[in-house]
Amino acid sequence: MRLRLQSPTQPSTPIPKVRLRLNQKGKGKGKQREEDEVKGLFDDLLADEERDTSKTIVLLSDKQRFEKSRAIAEVNEPIPGPSRPLRSTTISQIPPFSASSKSPAPSTPGGPITATTNNPPTLRIRSIRFGAYEIKTWYDAPFPEEYANIPDGRLWICEFCLKYMKSKFGAVRHRMKCKAKHPPGDEIYRDGVVSIFEVDGRKNKIYCQNLCLLSKMYLDHKSLFYDVEPFLFYVMTEVDDVGARFVGYFSKEKRSPKDYNVSCIMTLPVRQRQGWGNLLIDFSYLLSKKEQRTGSPEKPLSALGALGYKNYWTLSLMRYLDTAPENPRLEGTYGIELIVHRMLLS
Repeated sequence: MRLRLQSPTQPSTPIPKVRLRLNQKGKGKGKQREEDEVKGLFDDLLADEERDTSKTIVLLSDKQRFEKSRAIAEVNEPIPGPSRPLRSTTISQIPPFSASSKSPAPSTPGGPITATTNNPPTLRIRSIRFGAYEIKTWYDAPFPEEYANIPDGRLWICEFCLKYMKSKFGAVRHRMKCKAKHPPGDEIYRDGVVSIFEVDGRKNKIYCQNLCLLSKMYLDHKSLFYDVEPFLFYVMTEVDDVGARFVGYFSKEKRSPKDYNVSCIMTLPVRQRQGWGNLLIDFSYLLSKKEQRTGSPEKPLSALGALGYKNYWTLSLMRYLDTAPENPRLEGTYGIELIVHRMLLS
């Protein structure tokens, strides 16, 4: 007996199939809707009449009128005279080395260098505007070449961050945005309105470079401008309601093999003859005493530097002799060192 297995019979009625058709018109409307949603930058601020630029299109008639006007102007223009050279090529430049000055020449001179023996060289920057003061410069500083043609030879300097600018407009804008009210660094001394800030040349490189460029305009022997990382700068300020205003500074090496406590010292000309230089020198010796080492300024001293140190030590000796015991003796090295030590302690 054999059994035959048969597959189930297919139903006679077919399975209905559903077909979906997308409307082609809807696709076009969606694309058009996306294009309509794109708005201009000033659509919400300006009306349709204000956004209309059809009247500003340059037409062929406009070009023809322009060419006609240019031809008439060229015919009526007089014959030009000889051209005038730029100011940067006509002013006298400081020679690279002279017998009376050891200061380096500007880094990027604007023209041929001419040395004159009778007339003094013309400075590229004749004055600076520093806060409320208009200060004349004494020497040329290696500022970038674009500062050789500043209006009236005046350089504008911010008295807080020492940023230099070419015009009054730029200085006013900078004053509105500048947030600095004192030198960067740490305030290490304060006595009434006098404050001294210690500024690291490695941490505040731009400020220290600007400070060196400022001092070069008043120090003939200044030769360090941009390599400020190995130095510490001690900036003396006078504090008022606005901020800590710059008075002067001195710098020294972080590691001096000869125990120099001053590398460069400068007081603004408007602040000189007021005792600020003596205070800076006295503070440099105070730091040397705190560091427990003998300090002296780096040689050679400038003319004003030598005069300042001579005045400082004259006053120090007079104060010592005023309070010294009877019959003080200066014989021998030990006696001199003892007197100097007592003067520093006082």
